[in-house]
Amino acid sequence: MWTDYNAAYREALRDEAFLAWREAGARQKAINIAHVCRKISVSSVLEIGCGTGAVLRELGCMNFANRYVATDISAAAVEFAQKSCGSLLSNAYVGPADTLPFPEKSFSVAILSHVIEHLENPAGAVRGAARVADYVVIEVPTEIVLSNTIRTKILGKPFASAASAGHVQFWSSRSIASFLQQDCGQEILLSRTDLLSREVEFYGRKGARRAKPIIKEALKSVIPGWIYARLLTTHATFLCRERPQDVKKKSPAASAFESPRP
Repeated sequence: MWTDYNAAYREALRDEAFLAWREAGARQKAINIAHVCRKISVSSVLEIGCGTGAVLRELGCMNFANRYVATDISAAAVEFAQKSCGSLLSNAYVGPADTLPFPEKSFSVAILSHVIEHLENPAGAVRGAARVADYVVIEVPTEIVLSNTIRTKILGKPFASAASAGHVQFWSSRSIASFLQQDCGQEILLSRTDLLSREVEFYGRKGARRAKPIIKEALKSVIPGWIYARLLTTHATFLCRERPQDVKKKSPAASAFESPRP
């Protein structure tokens, strides 16, 4: 479904279940963004890959910034976001994530929330975001975990998100940090691991399909978050800034990684 994003979005936007699903996840994504940005001053935000605009609306409800701008490769998504966000959006543009039509450092923060796992050139998108903003927030699912290793290596099945969500990039909690630092030239200032809320886990699950989230919630209650994050997919959120070219190692001032959210 997600090989042609504009066509896929045009079709998905007619689906009430799809829209409800995006809304269900947007609140926690906005909370994660606000959490990693809590120590910086944010006046303007660019969301790259805005989708329905649900995350921006949640950030607006938090009074996260004074100015909000959105981009997406899908014209249908941008049109929908403009309508759903209304006066919250200052501007919205159609275009790819790695060729942004803005001067350098035009925004306080650029957001790539569940975007780069869909891209053939994720490093280009991160570097592009860092060019136009003082800070970049990246959130991705960490899918290289024990459960998916069993699925892909032992059972010989592809990642479920490859077909259902169009993911073409897959990371572990360590490999995404290494990717941002080494491939994208970013300094990680703060990070957060989201074990996924009960609302998200149970969304749309009925009957026998509730068994998996019930097991997940039980595991969260009895094992440390860092162990859970190695067993099952979680979300990793990072606050980054572009590392100066003459700095070869991570600055000692960069904050240590936080523990997973309980």
